[in-house]
Amino acid sequence: MNYYNFKEHIIFVFRDTMERMYILKVAYDGRHRGFQSQPHRDTVCDHVLSALEECGYISEEKRGIVFYGGRTDKGVSALGNFVVVYLKKEPKLSYIYSKLKNKGIWVLGYREIEGIPKVKYRHYRYILPKEGNYNVGLMIEGSKKLIGTHSFHNLSKRDRSKKKSPIRRIFDIKISEDRYYIIIDVIGESFLWNMVRKIVTVLSEIGRGRKDISWIDDLLHIDHREGVPPAPPEGLILVEARTDVEYIYDPYVLRRFREEWMEEYLKSIVKFGISKSMVDLLESPFNRMV
Repeated sequence: MNYYNFKEHIIFVFRDTMERMYILKVAYDGRHRGFQSQPHRDTVCDHVLSALEECGYISEEKRGIVFYGGRTDKGVSALGNFVVVYLKKEPKLSYIYSKLKNKGIWVLGYREIEGIPKVKYRHYRYILPKEGNYNVGLMIEGSKKLIGTHSFHNLSKRDRSKKKSPIRRIFDIKISEDRYYIIIDVIGESFLWNMVRKIVTVLSEIGRGRKDISWIDDLLHIDHREGVPPAPPEGLILVEARTDVEYIYDPYVLRRFREEWMEEYLKSIVKFGISKSMVDLLESPFNRMV
């Protein structure tokens, strides 16, 4: 190795040793084509990596996610997912925010870490519209059968490779309601693909009186095989992938995050009101179209 090649090698090694591992807390609104990086580069991870590259925190050849809190499908939103990446320097959240503005993705917090953090639990919330009559009491009673350690082979997407165990542990399921929605919170150690959305389908079927609570016993039986369709992804939120990490937050980014969601909320209320009025007017005795 001549002097110049040796010098370039030393610079490259020095640059690598200067990189540090960071965890970034990520929120998003579900508009993109899933979470994990794909060749089309229209996923949450791809947009976050592009923003980090534009900020000068990573380079194209070092682009990649080391670890993440939860893999979510297209249509699923998140408040507390995370990614672990190597960065050249400490990130400035307001700078990252400017690169992700209007893309439905926010990096809310960060922390330099020494190693991959252990996820203590994952918390998902599903917003189920009240279509018809639901017996929420039956849904709550049925949910108790799902708490604990079970084989969720019927309540997840089939693993053709058979490499993943269908055994999972659910810590708690909480169900509440308001005038228009049923809110289902599922907290567990880890989840299989489509598992939460299939649980929602099961509880919904029981709540509407289409299935008996004993159906859950059948679905959890190791020898029973039955397909259950997942509920739509748009109602699902990854609330948190909980670790022991204490994030550093930027008050400006948090304020803008809340303001942007409040704007979306107000627009949704107007749209909801118009949709409801259209239905009510069609059902009105004064409407001659019916």
